[in-house]
Amino acid sequence: MLDRSLYTEHVGAFSFDRLACLRNAYAKNDCRLCIDVCAHDAFIFEEGKLHVSALSCTQCGACIGGCPSQALFLYGFSIDTVLEKLKREENYIFTCKDSLPCLGALSVEAWSVLLLEGGREITCHLSLCEGCSLNDKKGISAHIMKRIEEANALVSLLGRTQKIVILQEDNPMHSSRRSFFKTFIAPAKVLLPEPAIPLKRLKKALKASLTKEQTITKHFSFIHQKSINPTCDNCKECVQFCPTQALSYDAQYTKILFQMGKCIGCSICEAICKKEAVVSLDAPFDIVHFAYDRACVLIEHDVQVCLTCKCAFSYKGGQKVCERCASFEKEHAELFVLASQSE
Repeated sequence: MLDRSLYTEHVGAFSFDRLACLRNAYAKNDCRLCIDVCAHDAFIFEEGKLHVSALSCTQCGACIGGCPSQALFLYGFSIDTVLEKLKREENYIFTCKDSLPCLGALSVEAWSVLLLEGGREITCHLSLCEGCSLNDKKGISAHIMKRIEEANALVSLLGRTQKIVILQEDNPMHSSRRSFFKTFIAPAKVLLPEPAIPLKRLKKALKASLTKEQTITKHFSFIHQKSINPTCDNCKECVQFCPTQALSYDAQYTKILFQMGKCIGCSICEAICKKEAVVSLDAPFDIVHFAYDRACVLIEHDVQVCLTCKCAFSYKGGQKVCERCASFEKEHAELFVLASQSE
């Protein structure tokens, strides 16, 4: 088994799992979410692979909330630790000082979990964002507010009344990064290094909240739907390269199945499809299907044996000859003309 620790880079409490990074694992992927949000340009490319610079990274955590594959994390920081503070302190205010890293570390899924499992209104103070160096170049506060708005919208659609309230007026809070790492990250020595994955935690929270199937028409950034058009030739590459197994086959390898709850929207399946048969959809979805990872059939192939090469292929009608053989015969038609016919 591959030792992931050999491919994990550390800068203090911050860690970057290069094997989990979509940009490193798949040549056709162009994800830039961490690069675009980092105010200190700490993510760099060396020999075509993404790395984190120990000289530039400040361990702020602003990049964590945007990573779809959970390749980034801070030791000691997870949904569970934040949820524990929320439940323990009645008037707890979310701010980046003392007890939390940059609030950019919380994804839409994480905010939604805090609302659903916390069971009460959350107060989030963003006044410190205005003068923060993380906000100068990349506008991290805009990302934070957008995620909070999404989480509020999701919980509201589920019929829950709790929400996240944003405060932006001046507040005389004074602290330091040294204080933050002392009070929050220090317990990492006794905590498990693997963080709770927000997407999985959200589905768990939804299972505890949902009582019936419910169709959602609003678009959410963490919901991804796919379709496969008839040009698909059943080459299997989209299934083989899917990093989360959101795409799979049935036992007979004739149906391609899709589980919306596992898809992270990396678009590798679309990029790798030579037929451009895989496309993204923005359509209403059933939140129960998402929470329980229910599978749907995207396409079913009529698999036949090619009369020429005797290999199985996706039959589209007409003569039972696979596309490869048909193309070869067409391109080299002169080879199949009898000598007597060519005279």
